[in-house]
Amino acid sequence: MGVNRPVRSKPLPMSSPHPAHASAPFPLLTAQLRRLTAELRGTAASFAQIYFIPSASAGLLLFAVLTLADGTVAISGFAASFVASAVAIGLRLPRESRHTGLYGYNGALTGIAFGALWQPNAIYALWLAICVCLTVMATAALARRNLPALTGPFVGVMMGSWAMQPGLGLTPRIGALDCGTGTPGFVFCAVGQVVFVAPLVLGLLVWYVLALWNLRATLWALAAAVVVWSGIALTAAQWPALAGQAVGIGVNAFLAALGLGVFGRSPALRFVGAGLASLLCVALGTWLGPLGWPYFTLPFNLAVWIVLAWSDAPRPLVR
Repeated sequence: MGVNRPVRSKPLPMSSPHPAHASAPFPLLTAQLRRLTAELRGTAASFAQIYFIPSASAGLLLFAVLTLADGTVAISGFAASFVASAVAIGLRLPRESRHTGLYGYNGALTGIAFGALWQPNAIYALWLAICVCLTVMATAALARRNLPALTGPFVGVMMGSWAMQPGLGLTPRIGALDCGTGTPGFVFCAVGQVVFVAPLVLGLLVWYVLALWNLRATLWALAAAVVVWSGIALTAAQWPALAGQAVGIGVNAFLAALGLGVFGRSPALRFVGAGLASLLCVALGTWLGPLGWPYFTLPFNLAVWIVLAWSDAPRPLVR
């Protein structure tokens, strides 16, 4: 007589209390945080790219100096840089260039200039956002053609804004102190005035940040600025009108010498560029001054473009 034995069922596999897909969000979140960090580094690097430095850490140092000089200007510049980064992402521009601030530095400089020249309000914010978008698109268009944008997009939107400011209702701010031409400290003040930082001490800090990045290029640019300052000091008595353009001359001459160094041109050509930028400042100031129009960094752009077209050397950086 057979015995009915209970049939043992196969044990069911135990379900894990943590489903396999539960850990998936963590790598995804980590990847998203990395992407966000990289984009924020590009936002910071935009400040440094104004001086041809593709570095987020240098950008943060320059932002700190700008904050010490004028908090409103610093906030306006940061907001503009953030918008520029967002626009570059939306346009799907090359990631590496985004992360070095290549598409944002003209926007950051535009935000800095807006903060230095006009009082913030709703129209200010809206128009600044439009201008920043235009600078990103212009910089990208020039980069695709392998043409150095320099600060051309910034000059374009700033001159347009200056022409439209009565209709836009932009309210001027009280201007910062100018750089005195009586001492060699003028050259350091001019370095800071690129980003509308007037005090000599803060201009020295800006120069120090640049020297940390590339001491040789910065020293050559400073030497060119000293030569330009010497010319201003020697001719100021015979040509009083030149003193009114001293800051513009110092800014554009320094940028021209620095930029040509970054583009691999010889020291002689850097001095040529600084001298040409100075002459263009005088010419444009004589023409635009009576109309009340600033030329911003237009002489620097024209001088560098002319020297680059005239000379032949490797270009380590497309700006």
